[in-house]
Amino acid sequence: MRDFWKRFFGGDLWWSFKSSPIVVIAAITTFVMVFSSVFANIVAPYNIFDLTQFELMDSLKPPAWMERGEISFLLGTDDQGRDVLSTILYGSRVSLMVGFFSVISAMVLGIIVGLVAGYSGGWVDAVLMRIADVQLSFPAILIALLVNGIISGLLPGEAQADLAVYVLIIAISLSFWVQYARTVRSSTMVERTKEYVQAAQVIGLPQPLILLRHILPNVMGPVLVIATIQLALAIITEATLSFLGVGVPPTSPSLGTLIRIGNDYLFSGEWWITVFPGLALVILVLAVNILGDWLRDALNPKLR
Repeated sequence: MRDFWKRFFGGDLWWSFKSSPIVVIAAITTFVMVFSSVFANIVAPYNIFDLTQFELMDSLKPPAWMERGEISFLLGTDDQGRDVLSTILYGSRVSLMVGFFSVISAMVLGIIVGLVAGYSGGWVDAVLMRIADVQLSFPAILIALLVNGIISGLLPGEAQADLAVYVLIIAISLSFWVQYARTVRSSTMVERTKEYVQAAQVIGLPQPLILLRHILPNVMGPVLVIATIQLALAIITEATLSFLGVGVPPTSPSLGTLIRIGNDYLFSGEWWITVFPGLALVILVLAVNILGDWLRDALNPKLR
């Protein structure tokens, strides 16, 4: 383990990271926001799920630096009297959870399809890639809306709210797997012709073992870059679906839900209810995008 960290801190990746101040700031910002969201029950000033910690008399209070603002509500309160800062921290947790698990699910599905298509070739490759081409002809948000609507329609009414987060993860996953599949397929088609794969075939290793032990480790570089970039896209997709009212329920607010709720009060002067969650979403997505762009360039041997 010590040798690993020694090689890491002495390698090109760490040098590229520390030599870019913007990337360092983006990494720190992402870490702070993720840490604050995961440990929102400790970091947040109030627990938004504890009804004893807020009351309607405190609703629609402006930020602390404005007239009628209170220092106990730094970013103001919403229409239910909840502290906006606390709702942002708890809402970011939901957005990050949906984004992370949807990216993992899409990555697993895309890798499996890409490995099978690239290694098998023939009609298997043709069928899988035509399905991918058909899906690419539709915007990802429409695929997510379609999948979310179908699954929600099949669930009983009392279970829809309880399973809304899982339905959202499935919907986003099924709209993002194609990029992984096409990338892994291309890399697999290159790797399957190399000597180490042919040697594994000669000694009689089963196909699944060849794919997992020999080919998969050599195609993971581009996959990790795509996953980093698509994390930001998944968060935006979740926020969009929640803003449209087909995402997570208001009882488990995400950043998109908070923006939708605040949008009803935007033109009546209570701008902070929607502006601050929107600003948090922009900062989070921008930081993750910067990290994704840096990782893509850092792992590209042509740019070294």
